[in-house]
Amino acid sequence: MKVVDIFSTSNQNLRRSKLRTFLTLLAIAIGTFTLALSLGLGQGLKNYISLQLGKYKDVNLYQVEKTTLSDFSGGIGNKDPQIYNPNSSPSAASYLTNFLTNEDLTNLRSVNGTNNIELPYQPSILYALAPNGTKYLANNSTFIPENPPSLIYGAQLTEADQGQILLSQKYAPLVGASDSKSSIGKTLDIFYKQYNGKISELKLTVKGVYQPSLIQAPIVIDKYDAKNIAESQAINSTPQFNFVFVSRNLNVTDSAYKSNLKNAKFTGRSFADVNNTLNSIITGVQISLAAFSGVAILASIVGVINTLFMAVLERTREIGLFRALGAKKGTIFTLFSVEAALLGFWGGLSGIILSLGAEQAINLIASRTFLKGVEGIKLLNISPSLAIFIILVIAAITFVAGIIPAIKASRVDPIESLRYE
Repeated sequence: MKVVDIFSTSNQNLRRSKLRTFLTLLAIAIGTFTLALSLGLGQGLKNYISLQLGKYKDVNLYQVEKTTLSDFSGGIGNKDPQIYNPNSSPSAASYLTNFLTNEDLTNLRSVNGTNNIELPYQPSILYALAPNGTKYLANNSTFIPENPPSLIYGAQLTEADQGQILLSQKYAPLVGASDSKSSIGKTLDIFYKQYNGKISELKLTVKGVYQPSLIQAPIVIDKYDAKNIAESQAINSTPQFNFVFVSRNLNVTDSAYKSNLKNAKFTGRSFADVNNTLNSIITGVQISLAAFSGVAILASIVGVINTLFMAVLERTREIGLFRALGAKKGTIFTLFSVEAALLGFWGGLSGIILSLGAEQAINLIASRTFLKGVEGIKLLNISPSLAIFIILVIAAITFVAGIIPAIKASRVDPIESLRYE
């Protein structure tokens, strides 16, 4: 038989027992539906992380801290009670020793591969005052040249840009602007409390507006002003840091530099490490959800085997007639195997169609409710390549499931089958 004839005959055979075929296809469709949503959820989250962090994976920047900082646990965690040891047990005093001292920074500069160190000043701002008198929270970070925000309008900060800031696109109302472009040149009034309790005001001019992201704070302050504010809020005007940002000399590899830091009792994590860690977590969740979907697919496989065994019994005389007319065992085997694969194909296709409809509905509901305001996220993302992959996998699984019934059909004795009632 020709390939076209085999597929045509197999499709016709599936239509003989409409109810049984429908129930089998329904089981396969449900398994495919749950599998597609599981993988689509993971892919949607990965795409969002890639959108937010992907552009930072090649940023030559490491967060470096003392290795001993990771050892400080205090009362955190789920450990058994431990005996107090004054020589080794952590305390508030031992935690304070994890702040990087001038000596630590000197040692860090001497580590082979260290190119430049940026101190992450974190000034505590009480609020930003909008032109209409409304007070807003003013979460901020210090501008780091190695990791500049992706600007929409304006220009990046430089070392000489005292009194200027970069502003998130969403924060245009804080400077009385109607859009990002008109924010450039506007003034942002911020208020902060000094160490002595005095509240001070500082006017900063918007130099650039950038796209919001997971990495950047909504307000990026130039290093000079960030340092002045942080020093006015610190004991003895000396800000302390648990970690610093370090750029690597490109002549030293990533692994070699991390090894050098470890030998000097420092720990360094790059932006790529953060990206990879998050993706690994999502992949683990994705696999777990897919495993639950596998239970439904397993049930549908049992249905496929049962459907084909019933088909073999019902068409025993027909199989004998085929054999009597010269059909080979391989032809009978192929007919039933293709029939099994078509069950997977049509069931998988139905499940994908249902999942695509659910994808649109769930994404719409999410964007209007619990994900409202989270820009760029698509909770479910069932791409065409993923959909095709799932359909082919389901068809392959049902093809394998149909091998045993197909073998049974191919071994039917022609003479005995013609007498079969």
